[in-house]
Amino acid sequence: MSPTLESGPLYTDLDQLWSGYEDLLIGLGRRTGATTVAELGGGANPLVADEARWGFAPERVVLDISADELGKAPGNVRTRVADLCRPLPDGHGAYDLVFSKMLCEHIGDPRTFHRNCFDLLRPGGHAVHFFPTLMTVPFVINRLIPEELARSVLGKVQPHRISDPRQEKFPAYYRWCTGPTSRATRRFESVGFEVECWHATFGHTYYRPVAPLHRAELAKTRLLHQHPSPYLTSFAVVVLRKPE
Repeated sequence: MSPTLESGPLYTDLDQLWSGYEDLLIGLGRRTGATTVAELGGGANPLVADEARWGFAPERVVLDISADELGKAPGNVRTRVADLCRPLPDGHGAYDLVFSKMLCEHIGDPRTFHRNCFDLLRPGGHAVHFFPTLMTVPFVINRLIPEELARSVLGKVQPHRISDPRQEKFPAYYRWCTGPTSRATRRFESVGFEVECWHATFGHTYYRPVAPLHRAELAKTRLLHQHPSPYLTSFAVVVLRKPE
């Protein structure tokens, strides 16, 4: 069961949040009777292409700014090239569920992006987003240093992200990408959404190649799970609802 705002955010294990995200989406979609789903920024590897898991929604579309990436997507889903940082001229009220994973941090204009999500939804529909959050140190560094240097650092700590063409490194801005703070909630409400619930976690694996740093990060993560702070999360999931 997802936590309500009254019960506060649910702080969970990083692996559980990451691996359980698709189950959260499917559970929400089935529970609300969603038949039309839009995956935002799904590119070449959309989740909704898995017919066995997403077949409950006969209408599934993948929106992405890159026609090249969408050209690599499986043929069992519709695709649409769209810049989600510009107002969408059509498709309003077409979907029961829209969602993204590791997209929001790359959005340069979050207000327009979330307004597009709002407009794409039918009344009562849901928008769900999984994103990394500031003020986790690796993400702060990624935000501040030049893009070429960021690619070089990523090549050291996660070389597969550079060598695998399916794991392209995109510029990151981290705008509206914070933990479950009251300010973050007000931002989503300012677009028109009701914020149903937050899921969040602490810690990361970027220090794994450097054993002493990795051990220190694990110790810090254990401490934060014992004394959680919405300002020190590393990843979050927010579930938003368009009012009836």
